[in-house]
Formats: sequence, structure tokens, C-alpha cells
Amino acid sequence: MNDTGLLISHAFDEKSIVSSEIYQKLLFGKLEVNEGMLIENIVAQMLTASGNKLFFYSKSSEEAEERMEIDFLLQKDRVTSRHNIRPIEVKSSKNYTLSSLKKCMNKFGEYMTTPTVLHAADYKVEDGITYLPLYMTPLL
Repeated sequence: MNDTGLLISHAFDEKSIVSSEIYQKLLFGKLEVNEGMLIENIVAQMLTASGNKLFFYSKSSEEAEERMEIDFLLQKDRVTSRHNIRPIEVKSSKNYTLSSLKKCMNKFGEYMTTPTVLHAADYKVEDGITYLPLYMTPLL
């Protein structure tokens, strides 16, 4: 959705009435909500505002090894010696796994550049993956 506030309003709308109480509970962490959905929506807004076209990858399969979902794929403006696709995973909590991103790197690594995780922690580069704080999203 183009507006995260509107998404929240629709997600918790009861009888077409949305009270400020919903927003207060959300801000103070007292409302059970899929925070990943909201963070991904905010990241999508920031990426779009920065001029990026948004793509994603999803492969469903009965085989766990084949299943993967990548939140965003960004395309670089120019192709270098590597291809121009940047896979991005968005993580809203401190504890997470990167199984889909690692599967993607193994399967499509020669076609991509800079696998990236947007998360709530500090910048680091580890095992070929760049980890960026969420607030750095507009710089991509």
C-alpha cells in the first residue's frame, strides 16, 4: 500500500471506525501486529520514493530446499562485470534467519550484486552480505 498509515487503518478498521487508541497501542508495543508487514511496507515506500522499481521473488515448493522468498529485488542502472540485481531482505526483529537469501545467493549468485539485509541493528558486512540499518534504505 502506498501509505503505511492507511494500511494500519485498514488492517484494524472495525465498523469503519479507527480510533487513536489503535495508534497508541501500536506505538507502545501493546497491539499484536505483524511488524514485518509494516516494516516491509515502510521500506517499500522509501525505496519507491528513491526512484526504485520494486520487484520480488517467490518460489513455492513442497521441497523445503527449493522454497524461497526475497522481499525486494532492485535493479542497478548500469551493468558492471557482475549482473545488476540486488536482493534485499527486510527484518523487523533482532532474531532472524536468512535461509531464503542464502538459497538465492547459492542459486543465482552469479547474476546478482550486493545481497543486502535491512534490519534494526548496525552496519556490517559478513559472509558476502551487507547488513544496513533500516534508516539507510533511501540510500539504496
